[in-house]
Amino acid sequence: MKQSETKVQFSLNTDEEDELIEKKRAKGKEAAYKQFRRQWDEYPKLRKVSDFPSNIDIEVSSSCNLKCDHCFRQYMDIGEQGLMDFDMYKKIVDECAKYNLFTLKFSMRGEPTLHPKIVEMVSYAKKKGIKEVWINTHGANLTKEMIIGLCKAKLDWITVSFDGIGKMYESIRKPLKYENSLNKLKMLRKLRDKYAPDMIMNVQTLWSAIKDNPQKYIKVMRPLVDRVAYNSDMNFKEIMLVPDEKFICPRLWQRIAIASNGDYLKCPSDFKKLEVLGNFKDITIKDAWDVLQGQQRQLHLRGYIRLSRVCRECHHGCKKVKRTVDVGGKNLEGYNYKFREEFKGVGLNREK
Repeated sequence: MKQSETKVQFSLNTDEEDELIEKKRAKGKEAAYKQFRRQWDEYPKLRKVSDFPSNIDIEVSSSCNLKCDHCFRQYMDIGEQGLMDFDMYKKIVDECAKYNLFTLKFSMRGEPTLHPKIVEMVSYAKKKGIKEVWINTHGANLTKEMIIGLCKAKLDWITVSFDGIGKMYESIRKPLKYENSLNKLKMLRKLRDKYAPDMIMNVQTLWSAIKDNPQKYIKVMRPLVDRVAYNSDMNFKEIMLVPDEKFICPRLWQRIAIASNGDYLKCPSDFKKLEVLGNFKDITIKDAWDVLQGQQRQLHLRGYIRLSRVCRECHHGCKKVKRTVDVGGKNLEGYNYKFREEFKGVGLNREK
C-alpha cells in the first residue's frame, strides 16, 4: 500500500524563506534535527518505528473561547471541557525528556493559552530539554505579559490562526475585530524580536479566506511573521469525503496525542475521542507508543483502516485534488480535499 500525503498546511513563502526557517529550527541542535527529519519523513515510508514518538500533541486545554463556524467544535460533542492538571503535565514532560522527544506541540481540541500556567508549562518543557516546543493559538488571549513570558520561557514556534484580512477575518473569527488582532500580531513580532529572536512566528489562514487575492494577504503578513501558510478547507458540518482505500497514514509512525485528562489518542484528529487507547495514569507513553499505537499501525498495514470511524471521517484519508496557487508569478502546489458535493466553506459563501 502506498504512503499517502497528510500535509495539512501549505507554505506561501519563497523557497529561500523556507530554507531560512529550516536553518532556524535546527540552530544549536543540528544533529538532533537531522534525525528528527529522518524519522518524520522517512520512517513512515520504510514502516520503521522509532523508539519514541517524534512529536507529541498535548492538549493542556480542551476548552475554547471562540466559536468559529468552520471549526469541528461547532458540529460535534467533544466531551470534557477542562484543563490539564499541572502535576500530570510535568510527569508527561519528564518522560518525554527521558526519551529525548524532539517536538512537544500545544494544540488539539482547545485553546492552549486558556491554561493559566501556559508560560510555566513551556518553561518546564524547555528546562527539561525538549528540543522544540510549539503553540497553536487563535491569538485572542495574547497579552504583553504572556508574550514576554513565552519568549523568556524560550518557546520555539508559535502559529497564529489568522483567516483572511478585514471583514473576511471578522466574518470567520467572530467576535474578534481585525485591527485588534492585527495589533496583537504586531505586538507579538515586536516583543519576539526583543526577547526571543530565534522563535519562529507562523500565521495560517483558510484557503477560502484568501483565494481571491492571496498576494494581498501575503503583503500584510510577510513583514510581521517568518512564515505565511494556508490550510485547505475542511467540512465538519457534513462529512461527505471520498475515501482513499489505499491510504496509509504516516501519523501513526510520527506522533501520539494526549488529551487534557491524560487519555491517549492515536491521532490529534480524533476530536470526539472515539478510540481512546489508554490513559497516562495507567500506562507510560513509551508503552502506549510501542504497544497500543503499534496495534494501530498493524491494522493500517493490513488494510483495516475503514474499520476505524476516526479514520473513515478523517480528511487526511480522503482523496485529494491538486491545486496550483499563483503567488507573485510563482506557482505553488497544494490540494483540495475531494468531496461528494461541491464545498465552498462551512457557514460562509466565500465564493461571492
